[in-house]
Amino acid sequence: MAATHLGLATGDKTLRFEAYKHQRDAIIMLQQLIQDPYQADEDPTLATVMMMQVSARLFGDEEEAHAANHLTGAKAMIARRRARMGSQKSPNEQFLASLFAYHDILSSVSRGSSPLDIHDVDFDAIEGSPSMKGIAMVLQVVARVSQFQQKAKAERLLSNQSDLQGDNFLLGAQLQQSLNDLVFDIPMNDSEARNISLTAEAYRQAAFIYLYRVWFDMGAPNPTTVKHVKECIACIEQVPVDSPLASSHTWPLFTAGCETSDATQRQFVQDRFLAMYNSRQFPSLKRVLRDVEDVWAAKDAEQVMGGMKLDCIQVILQRRGREVDLA
Repeated sequence: MAATHLGLATGDKTLRFEAYKHQRDAIIMLQQLIQDPYQADEDPTLATVMMMQVSARLFGDEEEAHAANHLTGAKAMIARRRARMGSQKSPNEQFLASLFAYHDILSSVSRGSSPLDIHDVDFDAIEGSPSMKGIAMVLQVVARVSQFQQKAKAERLLSNQSDLQGDNFLLGAQLQQSLNDLVFDIPMNDSEARNISLTAEAYRQAAFIYLYRVWFDMGAPNPTTVKHVKECIACIEQVPVDSPLASSHTWPLFTAGCETSDATQRQFVQDRFLAMYNSRQFPSLKRVLRDVEDVWAAKDAEQVMGGMKLDCIQVILQRRGREVDLA
């Protein structure tokens, strides 16, 4: 993974070849570990699977859209560990479990389906860091929205109506209240804590946008969505692009960016993704920007036709035949 990144950053093709060899060796070693009953579920094995997941997301080519999703394997490992050891976790296990939860939840948004696993009390902080609890709290709600999406789809399919009724409508209201209850104070004197709080708030605003898309089947230019788009972008704008936290802004920036029709906001989204790419050299960032631009083109065409129903994720699934790399 490091060799791939360095090869991309420097343009050195020999490093790209070395990266391929390292990846091949890692796959061979992983296959051996998985076949060993004593090593199959140990930390190094799970860490290798998660590194492959991260590498595929950050550095995978467009043509790799149908590559194996390593999250399925990671979920099986975590389930076996949970059955064997219960909820007790070492710091290493907490880190790996939180990394899996982060990718699983955001992948559920991109898939338009429920997360592979249930993430509640076991997922209380990003990468096991107490300072990241706020972001994890938002993502717990996002996971519930993804689960809610399945129920909403089923009801709309049966009723042939957009408006949800009864328990499903109440569930949407409960999720909205859960997001309203999350309040993040933005400190002024501690830059790191400020960036964390701004990131958590950007996630919260993006979660509102996601919820309203699922609950009410609506997006911009609805005034409620426009408000959350504006606030989400305002939070991201205040975090320096070279902050480590900016690497986690892909989902909120994609979510708010796809919904906006404002020229100034769209320009910021483009500039921000390009600045993130220039700072990090992750090909996924350019790919997500292309996805946002695809959504804009589809939404602009839809507005000309007098509609406002397009779902951003569905646009990419239909046009590209793959998920959006949100994690």
